[in-house]
Parts: sequence; C-alpha cells; structure tokens
Amino acid sequence: MYNHPGRDRPANAILQIALNNTDGLAILSDLAATVGSLFAADSCIILSGVADGSEANQVGFWQESASFSAKALQQLSALSIPPRDSLCPLIKPESPLFNTLNCPIQKIAPDKSWLGITTQFQGQNNGLLLLFKHDDREWTETEAELLTQITSAIAISISQAQLQHQSRTKSRYQNLLKKLSREISEGYQLQSLLHNCLAEVGHALGLDRGIVLMFKYQNPLKAKDREQKMVQGSARIACQWNSNLVPPSPPSSFSLINSDLCQQAWRNAPNCLHLNSEAVFPDLEVEAIATRGSALIMMPLMGKKTSETDSAMVLGFLVLQSDQERYWSQDELELIDWVGVQIGTAIVNEQTLNRVQLIVDERTAQLTSSMDMQGKLSAKMRQHIEQLQKLNQLKDDFMNSMSHELKTPLTSMKIAIKMLRQPEISPEMRDRYLDILEQEWNREYNLIKDLLTLQQVESGELDYSPQELDLAQTISNLSQSFSEKWQSERDIKLVCNLTVPDLKIHTDAESLKHILQELLSNAGKYCNPHTTVELVVSSQLAAQQSEIVISVANLGAGITAAELPHIFDKFRRGQGVTDRAVPGTGLGLTLVQYLVEHLGGTIDVTSKPTENDEQTFLTTFVLKLPQFQQAIS
Repeated sequence: MYNHPGRDRPANAILQIALNNTDGLAILSDLAATVGSLFAADSCIILSGVADGSEANQVGFWQESASFSAKALQQLSALSIPPRDSLCPLIKPESPLFNTLNCPIQKIAPDKSWLGITTQFQGQNNGLLLLFKHDDREWTETEAELLTQITSAIAISISQAQLQHQSRTKSRYQNLLKKLSREISEGYQLQSLLHNCLAEVGHALGLDRGIVLMFKYQNPLKAKDREQKMVQGSARIACQWNSNLVPPSPPSSFSLINSDLCQQAWRNAPNCLHLNSEAVFPDLEVEAIATRGSALIMMPLMGKKTSETDSAMVLGFLVLQSDQERYWSQDELELIDWVGVQIGTAIVNEQTLNRVQLIVDERTAQLTSSMDMQGKLSAKMRQHIEQLQKLNQLKDDFMNSMSHELKTPLTSMKIAIKMLRQPEISPEMRDRYLDILEQEWNREYNLIKDLLTLQQVESGELDYSPQELDLAQTISNLSQSFSEKWQSERDIKLVCNLTVPDLKIHTDAESLKHILQELLSNAGKYCNPHTTVELVVSSQLAAQQSEIVISVANLGAGITAAELPHIFDKFRRGQGVTDRAVPGTGLGLTLVQYLVEHLGGTIDVTSKPTENDEQTFLTTFVLKLPQFQQAIS
C-alpha cells in the first residue's frame, strides 16, 4: 500500500529530516515530500504556526504533479490553523475540524479528497498537515491510524523548523538593525537614508513596495489634536521603493482629506495601522503610486514632544505593502516601529539642521552685509580723508601762492612809493617807479579779477555775450604785447599760424580773450629761454559741426605724468614753481577750463620729452570751440 522505503519506521525518518536541516523552510518542504510520498498522496501541505493567529504561518509544500495552480497554493497556505479537539485525523464529516476546513478546501480543490490533522508540541498547537488525492479513492482507517502515529514526530519537526526560522529571522533582523544603525551614525543624507531603510526593510520582510510620506498641515496648530474626526493638509511622497527595481515615479502629492486610510492612521498614532489583507493604498487615484496590494502597515513618523503633557506631531508615515495576504508578527511590528522611530528622528534632525543652517545663512548674510557696509564706510572714510588731505594741500598751495602773489607786488609798490618820496628824484626815475606801481597794481587787480571770475563761473552768474570775431585780428592784438615782452626779457619768439585766412568765430569775446591770454601767459612762464612758442589756429568738421582748433605749444620743463591729470585743479601748481619764483596762483588753468566749458568747447594737454633732450618737454594745450554757437542761457 505504501511506497516509502522507511514505512516501518516513518517517525524516525521524519525526525531525521529535522536533524539534517538547519533551515526552517527546508525542513517543512522535506517533511511535506516525505509524508506525501509515505501516503502515496497527490500533494501535501504543512503549515507551521499557532491556532490563535499570533504568528505568521510558514508553509512547506510538495506535490507529485502540477495539480494545484499558484493561486490555489497561495489560498491553501493562507489557511488558519484550527484548534485541535482530539487526536483523530480529519476523515469523518462530523468532526469539528472537518467542518472548519472543508468549506475553504472544497472551494479551492473540489475534485480532491483530503486528509488532515493538527499537530501539538508541549501542549500547544503548532501546525496543520493536509494530504490530497486527485482520484476518487477515499482515505482508509489504516492511513488515518498511521497519520496519528507519526503526528508527534511531525509536531517535533515542525517545532524544530519554527526554531530554525525564528533564529534565522532574528539574525536577519539584527543584521538589518546593525546596518541601519551604522548608516544613521555615519550621517547619511536624509534622502539616501530613507531609500536605504525602505529597501533593507522591504528585502528583510519580503515586501513588494515601500513609501515614506511627509505631511504638510493646513493648520499646524490643530495637527496634534487627534480627537478631531479629520485633519486637513497634503501628503507628499518623500521616497519610494519597490522590489521589482522599477524606477521610482516622479514626486507626487495628494490631499489628506481624500484618503480614509491616512485619516485612520493619523487618528491611531502613535500606534501603527496594519491590515493583513484586502488593503489598497492609497485609497484614491494617485498616478505616481501603485494601487494594487493586500497586506498593509502604516507606521507613524513622530516628531518631538514639546512638553510631557503635549502630544507629538505626526510628521508622516512609513507605508509598507505586500501584494499577498500576510500576518504581521510582533517581531515585524517591533522592527518596523524601530525603523519608524529612527526615520522620524532623522527627519527631525534634518529639519533642525535646516532651520539652524537657515539661521546661520541669515546671520552670515547679515554679517556679510554689515562687513560690506563697514567696508564701504571705511572706503568712504578713506576717500574723505584723502579729499581732506588734498584740500589741505590745496589750501597750503593756495596760501603759499597767495602769500607770494600778495607780498611781492606790495613789496615792490612800497619800494616804489618810498623812492617817489625822495625830493631830488629825476623825471626818468619817477616815470620808472610809476611804471612799477602801475605794473604791480595790474598784477593785484588781475588776481582779484580771476578770483571773482571763478566765483561767477562756479555760481553760474557769468555773463555770456556772443559776437562774431575775426580770429586773425584777435590773435594779432594779443600776440603783439606778448612778443615784445618775451623778446626783451627772455629772448622767446611767438609764432602765430592761421591755416585758414579770414577765419571767423561766433563766441563770447571776453571769455575767449581771457582763455588765449592765460594760455600764452602760461606758455611764457614755463618756456625755456631762446625758444619759440607756437600758436596754431585751424578749422575742422566734427560731429556735423564746424569747430575751431587752437593749439599753444612750448618747450620747457614740462608737466610730469603724475601732475598731468591734476593740471586743471584749483590752486594746483606744479612741483617747485613757487621755489623758482614762477608767478601764479594756481587759478589760471582752472579758470581756463571753466571758461572753455562755458563756451561749449573742450581743452586737452600733452607733455612729452623731445627726441634730442629728455629733460626738455614739448607741452601742448589744444583748445576746441564751436565756430558758430548759440547763446548759452
């Protein structure tokens, strides 16, 4: 009747299976194969678990031929272990155990006859064994008796399989906790930590997908009051994982008010919400999240308590899903709770660090702005100091120049007056001293006139009376007085060259005369003896407008590169001119520039050493004035 070689000692063969294997599932599978062959069955299923359902079932399965579909096997493996009221196998319809199992088995395998029995170890139910035949042959009393005889051995083997499974599970969980603890302690980035936690937990528990949800409440002040029926806000997918390595979908979010599961889990916090079957999350249409599933657990991610009486805020949920029905064991719940606590702590730390970093960035920005402001103030202060130093230097130069320009004429005038008081002075000497008085008076008058003109220009009160002038005649009148004086005193020649005869200009006569007089006077002061001052007048077209170009050039000491940018500054005189007793106040060129701008023109200066003598410079002032000009208001 039986075809198993160990038919005389089947219990020993069964016990030997437990001794030869260290893997719980392997023990159950080998046990199912041995018992199935022993009874010449079509298939055999062994469930390892407890009757009260406090632990998940482990399944060992064997079949002679592929008579069960995968779906049928899944449904058989999900059978609950009923309590055992006797040691008799299930062959009689009047048995309570028969009534409990017959309905689901007949629904899955209506064309099969079956024989089953529950197993006990140390007074506790620990398993269920089911044997199936696909023919019409009924199970015999002898087979039922043999099944009863080997039940104890089967129970011992199932107990050993449970121990091996528990040992392996605890070892796997411990390795998981160590790995996650190491990643957390090494300061992984939050996004990487979330993904690693989902992947490690998913692989360890054999799940299909995992999601980390983060909540954003519409009213954060009410988010801790879980007595209310519904909380308003949105849930954002912070991280997701799936077992089939499908790339994660783009981040998505949904309203909490549309998810009854989220509302239920939120009210249940800090305890988790777990369902063993028929759980689909999310319970709304969200394209970025797969909606298939059966078993579900939603572990709340809690924030920190602000006080002993205050409840912590739910930051979000760790959502884990399985496509198959499954029982969530206490060990699994404790593991997921630990992971949830670590994720919640990591999120709180990340938020705290972000707030601290934000404060640091704000303070840094404020400090940088303050330092920039201090730098600008310091630069402004240095600029003011430099300006004050320049003003002090200008003041000193002005005082030195004014002292020289005032004292020298007054001294000459005093001597001349003293000599004129002599009773026996000749007419020739009288005329000479009168000339000195007149010359020094003119010098003082011109100084005062320059100061007044400068004040008028700066205040905008200088009169402007344009008229048509003959440049040849104007320059001829000026050049005659300079030529005679320079020739007699220092042997300096003045050469005037007008490239266009009968050249006319429409401008203010007094201003032009003052400009030319000052330029010629300046050229004479700094010109070397026995040289020539050249004045050239030409006309050119610039910007669709005719303009007069007047250049005055002389050979002399020249202007240094450092002094050249400041040649038109008020009271600014070249180095050493006062020591060399060169007359002047430092106002002449400043006034020239103001008057040129007053006439709508420009003036530039160059000073370069000559090819034959590096100590002698060719200094050229170039004046450009519009030839025909409207009156300036």
